[in-house]
This record gives sequence, C-alpha cells and structure tokens, in this order.
Amino acid sequence: MPKGRDLYFIQMRKTGAIKIGRSSNVERRLGELQVGAPHKLRVLMVVSNKGCIERSVHNKLDHHRLRFDKGEWFGPNCLWDLPIWLYEQLDLEMLDWWDED
Repeated sequence: MPKGRDLYFIQMRKTGAIKIGRSSNVERRLGELQVGAPHKLRVLMVVSNKGCIERSVHNKLDHHRLRFDKGEWFGPNCLWDLPIWLYEQLDLEMLDWWDED
C-alpha cells in the first residue's frame, strides 16, 4: 500500500478542532493521535485514495489553521471552505458532537 493513501479528517471533542492528514491506516493513526490528545478524538471523514491532495487542502484552508502541532489542525469552521465535492461527503449530523457525554 502506498504511504498516505487516504485523506482523513479527525475531530477533537470539546474544541471541535479538525486534523487533516493522510494515512494508509486511519484507525491506527487515530490511536496514535489519541495518545497525546487532551480530549477524545473521532474520525469525521475518510476519502479513499485522495491522500495526494492533503497539501492542497491545507493550503486552501490556511486561514483556519491553528498554530500548534506542526499546523495540521484547523478550526471547526474550516469545513465550510472545503471544495464542494469534499463537503458533500461529510455526514453533517456528526459535526455537533463535542457536547455529548
């Protein structure tokens, strides 16, 4: 499998911050990130075979970038500025979850 095959969006509970990255094993990556995260994380969306566009998505959403952890975390409002074909793949009912127990 090629490194970073799939594009992923992982969201942090409480803050709503979203990590956008690429991985060939998103569940393993979620576990790695969870170890150092102050709040629970969950996979918001995985786009198969689109890891190659990670950098262009980061560039498009640059004004939403949070300035910690190497700059791959973005504010929750970044989703509004995704290209429409990506935005349409979001499960919008999943977005309002960080106030749940």
